[in-house]
Amino acid sequence: MTRSKTLGVAVFMLSLAVSLGQGFFYWPQASPAEGGAINSSIASISEDAIVEHYQAVPALGYVFDSWSLYPQGEHAESLYVHTYDPRLIFTQEIKMITARFIKENTVAEPIRKDLKIRRKEGNQIELSVFSQTGVFYTIYTSNNLQDWRGIGVGEGDGEEHIWTFPTQRGGNGFFRLLKGGAAVKPVSAVFGELSFMGTPQFGDDRGTAMVRLWEYDSRIADKEAELFAEQIIEEIPIGPGLKRFRFELGDQSKANPNLDYYITAAIYRKGKVGDADARIYFLNEFNRVDFPSEFSAMLR
Repeated sequence: MTRSKTLGVAVFMLSLAVSLGQGFFYWPQASPAEGGAINSSIASISEDAIVEHYQAVPALGYVFDSWSLYPQGEHAESLYVHTYDPRLIFTQEIKMITARFIKENTVAEPIRKDLKIRRKEGNQIELSVFSQTGVFYTIYTSNNLQDWRGIGVGEGDGEEHIWTFPTQRGGNGFFRLLKGGAAVKPVSAVFGELSFMGTPQFGDDRGTAMVRLWEYDSRIADKEAELFAEQIIEEIPIGPGLKRFRFELGDQSKANPNLDYYITAAIYRKGKVGDADARIYFLNEFNRVDFPSEFSAMLR
């Protein structure tokens, strides 16, 4: 083989390697093979993130059950969204994920999904989670399927948990539910207790608290603060007498040591969280916090 031919083969092999490097992260398969198919697509590509969609499509007479993920784990939605950083080094072995299908006539009742999303009146979104005892839940939201932030946490007790959030700005909103055992529960950046003096006018009514953690750069004047974490707490009694409730906010490991943080909190009439006209009690003054720390205050 001449030198020019050898060089040509080398260039071909290099171009093939580059082409394969832009392929999919996972190798999906159906179980059983006749139960359905998987449609794979790349939703977006950037320098630091590739977003892939894996859509399980059941065959006639079958229904989708769940994904079995590499290296371990499960996902209950038929569309699995995977994001990875192409700049990182990944092992070369085939990474299999399996879409499980079952025959339609074997389903005795509708499959109950872990996370349900409903649009409510007043530009509200309601999320309900059918929790498992001993499982820790974190709900994340994004408006572009790339930048995710935590908006709700909870520990499963076998009952349904419900969160209510205001509709995302711009109309687009995506939600993701992360499940894990107590061992993987993140260290909270801030935790503590908030209290308020309820008034007789609300009787046995219950409200919804929204506690937010904001980050800002004190070195830059007039720069708007950005939301770092948020927790929605439902079913808080707002009638007469002193009331207290606890909260946990943020993942300490994701905090920026070069930025500063402060807390805001308010209680709204039930089902109207985020509506300024429905705000009943709120946290007054500027409340700066350090990490990790315990914070306590009285709502006015």
